[in-house]
This record gives sequence, structure tokens and C-alpha cells, in this order.
Amino acid sequence: MVSESETEGGILRFLATIDIRIVYFLLFVVVVGPLLYPIGMPISVSPDTVEFHDVIAEMGPDDIVLLHLGTEFSGWNELSAGSTASMRMLIEQGAKVAIISAHPEAISISPLLYNSLSDVMDANDYKYMEDTIDLGYMHPNEAAVASTASDFHGTVRTDYLGASIEGTFLDDINTAEDWSLIIDIQTGVQSAAMLNHYRVSYGAPIAKHCIGVSVPGAKADLDAELLVGVLPSLRGGAELETLIGAKGPGVAAMDAFSIAHYMLLIFVVLGNIGYFGYQRSASRRTTVGR
Repeated sequence: MVSESETEGGILRFLATIDIRIVYFLLFVVVVGPLLYPIGMPISVSPDTVEFHDVIAEMGPDDIVLLHLGTEFSGWNELSAGSTASMRMLIEQGAKVAIISAHPEAISISPLLYNSLSDVMDANDYKYMEDTIDLGYMHPNEAAVASTASDFHGTVRTDYLGASIEGTFLDDINTAEDWSLIIDIQTGVQSAAMLNHYRVSYGAPIAKHCIGVSVPGAKADLDAELLVGVLPSLRGGAELETLIGAKGPGVAAMDAFSIAHYMLLIFVVLGNIGYFGYQRSASRRTTVGR
């Protein structure tokens, strides 16, 4: 027969020496699972996100908003949720939206944004060239930003496909002060230029959605009243999705992060119980053996 001490030692030994491949496999499962099938775990919403939400919520059919894509694909992983939620709000509220890319990769991001919201656009009879226009790669440097701020139609004449913007809602935009709101989606590309020429020179209201490392600087700009709102990284995107009741990639990512951290904490606790318990059990079995 197996003694009680040997049985106890066997369980504790398993916990103390569990194969790391088991941990990695379970971590893979708990990360991929919520990404494919979001759970929608409770998430607190920060005051910053509420402020950002309220700024966009003020937009309506008479407003023209500039969505400025100052990001590449590496930053889009953090910014896609908040950008999509922001655009969803604008579509549902009937605001007109023009998109300008400030990075060569962003010209491939704007179609992804449209495609992800195609059902919302159809449901709200939101049409390209009537309600939204993609102007393509317009801000390669600060000089270009200054030009679109001071003389929009002297700089921009067509959309990204070469179709004339004459006769569209953009006829009402002459300088930066004519934009109702600028939503600056940022990893740092032309961020300072947008503040210098759109905000400081013309007083255009700018709300920024930025990656995590840029949040402290954005908060300082918010305190200095250079920004009217800041949405911080992927967490902010998940909070905005929660606020508007449209769970998407942000909420799914937060589910994965939360469950993965819970799992790792459980393994830390079990590993310590196993290690110290097994050491004590081994010492007791050695004493009994003598």
C-alpha cells in the first residue's frame, strides 16, 4: 500500500515540478480563446475615456470631423479598437468624416476601418463621397500639415483614388478652424505638427488616441488645454467600446489579458504551495525513514 505521506508528497511534487510546457499550452488556450469568443468581462471606465467619449458625442450631421491616421501597422494593434469605436460613433450620429493618412502604411489602414464598419454604414445610409472621404497620404512632413491647415483646397483637390472633392461636404473646409473636431490617431507621426498648426495657429479642437508610451505627453497637453480629450491605448479603446455598447477587439483583448494574468497568478500560488509543501513533506519522510 502507498502511505499517506507518499501520496501527499506525490501531489505536492507534481505542483512543484509541473512541466512548463503545460503552463505555456494553457496560456495559449486562455489567450486565444477570448480573442476568438470574447467573454465581455467587467471593465472600469476611466474619466479620460468618458471625456473623450463626450467630445465625440457632441458631433452631429452639421459637423465635419477630420480623422487623422498618424500610425503604422505596428501601432494599429493598440489603436484599432478605439479608432473603430470612434468612427462608429461618428457614423451613428451622422457626422461627416474625412480621413487623412500621415504614414504610408496608413493608406492601407483606412480601408480596414471602412470594411469593419460596413454594416454600420449600411444601417445608417452612410455613403462614401457624401458622408465620408478618404484623402489618402497627405501629411508626409510638417510643411504638408501647415499647408492643409492654412489653405486646404490649395493643397487637397482629390480623394485617394483621384476623384475630385469639389462639390462635396469638404467645400466648407478652408482652414483648420473650419473642422468641428480632429481625432488624431497617433504613434507620434506628425503629432507635434498637428498641435502647432491646427491647434495653436487655428484653434482647432483635437482629441488624441495614442499608444501607451505617448500617454504621459498627451496628458500634459490635455492639462495645457492643447487637447480636448485623450484616449489611452488599447485599454482606452476597450473602455470606449464598453461605453457605447459595441464590444469589439478591445474588449476581447482585455478578456485575454485578464484571464491570462489570473491563470499566471494561480500557477504562482500553486507552484509555491507545491515547492514549500514538497520540501516539508520530503523532510518529514526522511525523518520517518530514519
